[in-house]
Amino acid sequence: MHPHNLSWVELKEYIEEIRGPIILPIGSVEGHGAHLPINTDTLIASFIADKLAERNGWVSLPPITYTIAIPIRPRNVHVKPRTFGDYLQSIIEHFIKFGQEKFVLIIGHGGPQMKKAIIEACNNLYESHNASIIAFRVARILEELNLVDTSKDKHAGTWETSCIMVINSSLVRDLEVYRRLEPRKYGVIGNPLEASPELGLEFIEAVISHIENFIKSFRFSECYYKL
Repeated sequence: MHPHNLSWVELKEYIEEIRGPIILPIGSVEGHGAHLPINTDTLIASFIADKLAERNGWVSLPPITYTIAIPIRPRNVHVKPRTFGDYLQSIIEHFIKFGQEKFVLIIGHGGPQMKKAIIEACNNLYESHNASIIAFRVARILEELNLVDTSKDKHAGTWETSCIMVINSSLVRDLEVYRRLEPRKYGVIGNPLEASPELGLEFIEAVISHIENFIKSFRFSECYYKL
C-alpha cells in the first residue's frame, strides 16, 4: 500500500481533490517452486503498484491475494471464478460510491479464468457506473517488451525469481536444489538459476515505465485490458 501509513482522511482527500487513479494489485496464493514463497504473484504485483503510486503521487491499495489457482496440492488456493469476480467488483464499487472513477489493476497472476473474471467484472462496472478501469498483467507486458519469452519462462523461473531478489532477497531459498533435481518437479517452468537482482531491476523498471506512460496518455473514458 502507498502511502504505507495512508489514513482514511488522506484517502478521502485524494478521491475528492486529487482525483488520480487508485492502483489495486492482484496476486494469488500458489506454489512457486521450492525456492519462492506462495504469495510470489502478490509480492510482485504489490511492489510494482506501490512504486508506481509513489513515483506519481497516486494511491495504491492493499492487494487482493486469494484468487483463482488450479487446486492441486495445498500450495494452490482456488477461489471460484464467480466468487472472485464478485469480490473484485464489490471492492471497486465501494470506492465508486465515494466518487472514485479511475482504477488501475496490476495483476501478477494469469490464466484464462482470471482473465475472464476480471474482464467481466470491469465491464459490468463500466456499464453500471461508467467506471474507467485499466488492467495490466505483469508477464504480458514483459512479453510485449521482448524481455521475457513466457512460453519458456512461465512460472517461478528467471523473471519471477529475479523480481523477488529485488523485492526481498531473503525470500529466495537455496537455488542449488535445481542443479540436482529437475525444476519441473517443483512446478517451475523456466530457469531460476539464471536469475539475478540486475535482471529483476530491469524487469520491474520496464513494467513500471510502460504502465506509467500508458496511464499518462490514457483519457480514462473507457476500460482497457492487457491480460
